[in-house]
Order: sequence, then structure tokens, then C-alpha cells
Amino acid sequence: MAVREICVWRGLILALFLFAVDGQKRPLFMVTFPAVIESGSDAKLCASLLKPQESLTMTVSLLDDEHGMTQLVEQVSSKPFHSCFCFQAPQVDKESVQMLKVEVQGKVFRATEERKVMFRRYLPLTFIQTDKPIYNPGQTVNFRVVTMDAKFLPLDQMYNLVVVEDNQNNRIGQWTNISSTDWILQLSHELNPEAQLGMYTLKAFIGEQMISQVFEVKKYVLPKFDVTVNTPQMYSVGDVGLKVEACAKYTYGQPVPGEALVEVCREPFSYIMAPDEQR
Repeated sequence: MAVREICVWRGLILALFLFAVDGQKRPLFMVTFPAVIESGSDAKLCASLLKPQESLTMTVSLLDDEHGMTQLVEQVSSKPFHSCFCFQAPQVDKESVQMLKVEVQGKVFRATEERKVMFRRYLPLTFIQTDKPIYNPGQTVNFRVVTMDAKFLPLDQMYNLVVVEDNQNNRIGQWTNISSTDWILQLSHELNPEAQLGMYTLKAFIGEQMISQVFEVKKYVLPKFDVTVNTPQMYSVGDVGLKVEACAKYTYGQPVPGEALVEVCREPFSYIMAPDEQR
């Protein structure tokens, strides 16, 4: 079926040119299209015709060994033109190399060109993010799963299975046939107070595709304040006094009142006696 509507070109890469030139007074034509096209997408090609000496019919077809020939474009004109056309890319499960055939025919002029084009299925991009990288036993792990298409646009996705595995690959939590809401799937899992320490794994399954993210479970205490000490890089034994700055601040930025004890130590060094001193 011929395509007659002109559509918006999204992310097109001009990668292949078809042309036929036979003398300065003969027609010229060119067809441009991406070398790699996403399976099932709204693809686009552009066709140009120059110096037609008669009414010419330009036909662009897709040749596939499995499904035969599919006509994409048919344009009849006796004047020069440049037009772009949309067509539905075929659905493929894996990479498929097919032939794009261009025919330009009139009563006198006839030319044919063929070039290869690859159709490829792009799997969605899925990310798992936790609210923090380290958890204490007994804490709640909050995480979210986001899926984006090949154009990095988020989309609602059905996940066949989402699981939480401990450091021994034991499944300690799971959700089946769960879908995201407003593009984000938000879940949580409460750790056992006696949970084993180590690296845990979150996994999300979309068909046969599996996405994973790790987090750590360990016993730790967040520091209430930080202490920084500033001292000179070098100091001479002949100098009087040593300037040391000690600064303590709470995590929210306020200073910590108190006293600081600073110890200054010098590493011992070996002394080698001169030969005349050894006598």
C-alpha cells in the first residue's frame, strides 16, 4: 500500500543513499533512510527526483525472504520533487537484514537500485534504585523500578516477577505480575532484625529479561558529628609552638561544644654513627 502522508522525522540518521545517474540529460533520483530501524516503529524515508523528462513512477518496496515484497511508497510525477514518507517498520524478534528496492520507471527511462537495511528490536531500559546503599538489620528497604523506551521516555510496564534475595541467594520477598503506576513501580521490604550481613540483590523480570541491583546489610551507626584537623604540612624543630586547628560540626552544620585533645608525635629515625665516632 502506498504511503501518502508526510510525518515528523524523529531521530533519523542519514546513513544510506540510493542514486542513479545516466548522462546529464537523464533523470536523477535519490532515496535516504536509516541504516538501522527499530522494530515496529514509525520509520521514515525521503525521496528526491530531478530532471524528469517524462511522467515517472517511483516505487520503494521492502524485500523480505520470509514475507515477500511490501510496497512502502509509490509516487508519480513529471516534475522534480523532494518528499518524506512514513511507514510501519516490520516486527522482528531479533536482527533482520532486508533489502530496500527503489524502482523509477517511465515510457523511456527505467532504473532499479537495492540497498540493505537492518531492523532491530530494542529492549526497554529498566533501572532499580534504592533509597540508600546500606541498611541495618530490621530496617525497611524502599526501592523503585523505572522502565524507559528506546527514546528514554518512561512508560508503564508489567513486571512478571520482582524478588529480593539475601546474601545466600535465598528468596526472602517477591511480587508477581505487578505493574508500574504513573511510570514508577514503588515497593518496600522490611528486613528481619536478625538478617544476615552481606550483599543482597533486587531483581525485576520482564519476560526473559532480568534486571538486578545490589544493596548491603550491615550493622553501623551514623556519626553524630564530624571532626576535621588542619595542621601545617612541614614543621621545623626550631620553631616555637605548633598551630593546630580542630573543628567539630554536627551533621546539620552547627558547631560542637567541648574540648579537643591533640597529641603530636614524631616518628623515630635511625642514627648511623660516623666511622670516627665508632672508635
